[in-house]
Amino acid sequence: MKAKYISMETSQKILSRQLHDAFVTTLMKVRSHGLLLSDMYVKLADSEDALLVIYDDADNVLTETQLSAWDEWKSELSDDNVQASFIGLLTDTVNTPELSDLFAEMEYNGPFSLLLVDDEMNVISEILTIDKENILLGDEFWEKMDKELDEFYEKLMSDIKYK
Repeated sequence: MKAKYISMETSQKILSRQLHDAFVTTLMKVRSHGLLLSDMYVKLADSEDALLVIYDDADNVLTETQLSAWDEWKSELSDDNVQASFIGLLTDTVNTPELSDLFAEMEYNGPFSLLLVDDEMNVISEILTIDKENILLGDEFWEKMDKELDEFYEKLMSDIKYK
């Protein structure tokens, strides 16, 4: 069992590194060509080659990378869990300090979104959104705000006597 865990951990590190390198290559290409994007699409062709393709917002290929660790990483997961795990891995990868900085430095037509898509280019998941003009509030903010408002209301109403 321990060997299986080490194998999964190693394949995940390799896969994460391959994803990281693909994004660095893509962002350097975007910068060097002076592209002004509003979206970037990521597609995984889950075939024998496990080909990761990154597109610009006009569906032009920016980068194609074969993910050599894909089969080993995927074999450790249940079929139901592969997509969710891959979305998590993509999200973790693009939120590393180096890639976060590269995405933040990129020129774009705001807001910018990095989207995982299927073979028909239908959006599966939004991996990253950057918008310098608007504040984007996540679920954690709303949960905290809801709790604080509930506490405030309870305190306010505790001062009122009912007849």
